[in-house]
Amino acid sequence: MKIKVQVVVESEGQEGEVLKTISLVERGSLCPEELGLTLKEAKDLLKGIQQVMVKTQTEEYLEQQCLCPSCGGKRRRKGSHRIVFRSLFGKLRLRSPRLRHCECESQKRHSFSPLAKLLSERIAPELLYVESRFASLMSYGLSSKVLGELLPFGITFMK
Repeated sequence: MKIKVQVVVESEGQEGEVLKTISLVERGSLCPEELGLTLKEAKDLLKGIQQVMVKTQTEEYLEQQCLCPSCGGKRRRKGSHRIVFRSLFGKLRLRSPRLRHCECESQKRHSFSPLAKLLSERIAPELLYVESRFASLMSYGLSSKVLGELLPFGITFMK
C-alpha cells in the first residue's frame, strides 16, 4: 500500500490550486511496527508541511510589501539577506529582501526589510511557551533532549 500526502494551496492571488507532494509512505502487510506513522515519518511530514506553509506565507507577504501603500507604485529592491526564525518545528532560514522606500514616503532610512521588521523577535511565541513549560518541569538539558526527540528541532531549511 502507498499513501501519498499532498498539500493543496489556495491563494486569493492565484487561479486554481497548487498541489505539492509532501510525503509518500509505503507499507507492506500489517505489523505492529508499521501501524500508523513512525516518529521519523511524522517529523518528515511536519517538515514538508512547514516548508510549504512558510514559503507560501512569506512569498504572499513580500508580494504585498513590494507596492507602496501611499501611491501604489512598485518599490525597488536593494538586495537581500537571510534571517533565522526559530519555530516549534525547527529553525527557518528565510530570504529577507531589502526594499527601497518610495519617493512619496518621507523616511529617515532609504531602505527596509519588511520580513525582518515583522519577525523582529526571531522566535515563535509557541516555542517560547513550550520551552518555558518544559523548563519549569525539568532541567534545561533534559527538556531540550526530550523536545529534540519529539519535535524536528534540528531541521533547518532555506527558502
